[in-house]
Amino acid sequence: MAASDNEITRRCFLNKTAKTGLMMASVWPLSVPVSAVYGAQSQKASGPVPHRTIDQSLCIGCGSCVPLCPVGAISLGDETSSIDSHECTECGTCFRAEICPADAIKPVKLGWPRVIRETFSNPWVEHETTGITGRGTEGIKTNDAQNRFKEGDLGVFIEVGRPVLGGRFSDVDRIVRRFKAHGYEVIPHNPISALIDDPKTGALKPEILEEKIISCVIEFVLPDTAADELLTMVRALSEEVESVFSLSVALRADEQGQSPFEELFGTDAFCLPNAKVNIGMAAGIGREEA
Repeated sequence: MAASDNEITRRCFLNKTAKTGLMMASVWPLSVPVSAVYGAQSQKASGPVPHRTIDQSLCIGCGSCVPLCPVGAISLGDETSSIDSHECTECGTCFRAEICPADAIKPVKLGWPRVIRETFSNPWVEHETTGITGRGTEGIKTNDAQNRFKEGDLGVFIEVGRPVLGGRFSDVDRIVRRFKAHGYEVIPHNPISALIDDPKTGALKPEILEEKIISCVIEFVLPDTAADELLTMVRALSEEVESVFSLSVALRADEQGQSPFEELFGTDAFCLPNAKVNIGMAAGIGREEA
């Protein structure tokens, strides 16, 4: 049997193991340049080391760091471990774990566009556009306070990269372009909005397309009459997007507390009951005087 017979492409892996699902769940303007969003360091690469590395003069080849990498970017060679810079998401897990007995994993100040990997993948790094760490979105659970989507709207959340594979902004670009072609914009408060280079097409900044991240969430608001259109877009994207992605739909309950999910998407759509439920106790909700 040839060695190639045992190989499996990423596309084949995803077709066999990952499906796009729907989950039911019960986000302020942004108009700043990307250079301001990601700081002065985003203007040019800083320092002689443009990405995280393992100091080969210090590494003792114990391999303790290898299983820590969430995207499998660290490998153990004959004598030392090394980081594949193309696959590394700059999440910092290997460094933060303090597992290296030789202190061979070094922090590094990242330049643009590499820094965007860290911004989206390191849970300790804050997005300046949102003031939130990690993927930089407050998400479904804050809708009572943020009021992103209202009754009659579909809150649409597409997450790229999880589980396991991670994703590149080239896939995010495909998703944003597809929705833009149908007339739907990324919501302004989502950090992806600051990375759009061409508002007419939704194209992202070309220099970031090959940057890899653990995951990101892209948010849209559609009218509930666009349920079939949404499914058509997602089916098309399943043939275009290279990494794994998931689709979640958030809906407001009616006055009787019922969800229109099955009415909009049918009984065959996957629905996880009570995945996220808000009960009207967020900031700004009035209370009766005692």
